[in-house]
Amino acid sequence: MHSRLRGHVRWIAIVAILTLAVVACGGGATTTTTAAPAATTAAPAATTAAPATTQAPTTTQVDQEGVFFVTMEISPEAAWADGVPVTADDFIFTWQTIMNPDWDITSREGFNKIVSGVALDDKTVRFGYSEVYAPWQNQWTTSILPKHELEGKDFNTYWNDAITLGSGPFVFDSWTKDQNIKLVKNDNYWRKSGDVQEIIIPFIEESQTQVAALRGREIDMFYPQPQLSLVEQVAQLPGVTYEVGAGPVWEHFDFNEDNPLLAQAFVRQAVSMGIDRESIVDAIIRPMRPEAEVLQNSIWMTGTTFYEDHFSQWDYNPEAAVKLLEENGCTKGSDGIYVCDGERMSFKWVTTAGNEARELQFEIAQATLKAIGIEVNAAFGPASEVFSDEAFFGGRDYWDIFNFAWVGSPDPAGANTLYYCEGEAPSGFGDLNNLRYCNEEVDALIRSTDAMADPVERAATYNKADKLFADDAALLPLYQKPTFFAWYNDIKGPKDNATQIGPFWNIQDWSGKDTVIFGSDQQPLIMNSFLPDGNLFANGLIAEAILEGAFTITPEFEYVYDLIVNATVSVSG
Repeated sequence: MHSRLRGHVRWIAIVAILTLAVVACGGGATTTTTAAPAATTAAPAATTAAPATTQAPTTTQVDQEGVFFVTMEISPEAAWADGVPVTADDFIFTWQTIMNPDWDITSREGFNKIVSGVALDDKTVRFGYSEVYAPWQNQWTTSILPKHELEGKDFNTYWNDAITLGSGPFVFDSWTKDQNIKLVKNDNYWRKSGDVQEIIIPFIEESQTQVAALRGREIDMFYPQPQLSLVEQVAQLPGVTYEVGAGPVWEHFDFNEDNPLLAQAFVRQAVSMGIDRESIVDAIIRPMRPEAEVLQNSIWMTGTTFYEDHFSQWDYNPEAAVKLLEENGCTKGSDGIYVCDGERMSFKWVTTAGNEARELQFEIAQATLKAIGIEVNAAFGPASEVFSDEAFFGGRDYWDIFNFAWVGSPDPAGANTLYYCEGEAPSGFGDLNNLRYCNEEVDALIRSTDAMADPVERAATYNKADKLFADDAALLPLYQKPTFFAWYNDIKGPKDNATQIGPFWNIQDWSGKDTVIFGSDQQPLIMNSFLPDGNLFANGLIAEAILEGAFTITPEFEYVYDLIVNATVSVSG
């Protein structure tokens, strides 16, 4: 699937509701702890992850900086592939690595709110935050790093070609550039696992080539962009099981405000009204999901509790688009293309090459935009190029309009930096803000949600920000993209997980075949998923097989324990 993986991105309104015991303290940071209710009370049968519980740990009280505290008990059995136990020091080292200014981390959001980390014992760690942090569970789906392996190493380069050590069910074996990646079973894995001995991941970017490879049993499974023709072909293959799911993946068109035309709201609004999104959904999605709707919100998916329609003001309306351009002094040239402020309304349209659905989306948009005097020109490329840090966050020399998808998680907080005016992006904007968009009111509203424990208040604030974002036509949402996962049914255990965790979420449970070949439609630039050039969906697959977080996310969009057996929160007053 060609998508940008946003550290921890967004999905439906499953917000971690915090039960906080506010204790008046006489000066120190000694706290009384109460358990946070879990997003789930039972793990699905297909996974070995433990469900969240409500028992508070027995730990020694210590003075610690912070006003909000998260205490986590690590599984006594949790260990790295070299047999060394996973300890509290590894959790603290992970936080320190993410916050180290020498390392080119994609996003430090959430971790920049931690002011202290204390190992209460080898298997218990407590972090103090500068304020209440509602999405703490989502934060700790982050892969935990092995301190004894990485301490003293250059994190900007050491894992570029291989993840040298993890705690997950597989270990990294080899990467033959432009051909495949090979993972082998972790013989020291600390939990029970299936009988798959190796995973081979060949790179096959063309969608029809992927189907041909599955048909010829050159691959055992794949996770491509969902397209009707592809689904129909796979449905005819004997012995193949497939799932089409409604995932936390949303397709959209981005506008690059480095272009002086697109930096003006009226231009973005006119372009938006010149694109027939209903026709795109009809052609691409409704043949697979007849109930699909045009997405009108950039925070919540259609049909979810907090969803509100904010973007329908920019539904297809060619007459209104032309009127808006002319009201702002644009004039049509002899070639039929408008000129605004001395610049032709001609834009470079970037997306991933070899993707039939996105090629069709471009053709539909190109035709309707041309009819109103706006020109778009295709500049497609492989995922490894268009999603490179340089290109993704680049200026108008790289792209004007970018069509791709964000991949989500059970909490919208992972996407917050998309709306920030300042941050860690190479352009100086928010960590994920490739748009170069800035609205100070939107920025302030989004930032305020981190400290909101009430999910209704928090959702209302997100929606207020999204309404302003929509008024600016900062981007144009298209639809909630289905996910598509297909595999030969002699392999037991696969199940789609449409969050950022991906289809390798329960890879430890797979069985039935010694070698499984997973066809990938993209190749990573580097292996290190903490770095910007490692922020692709393919990196998430590899990391999920090798590394583990405190929490993981199930296909039901529930947080369950992964490396830990208990977690609690508390507040000091």
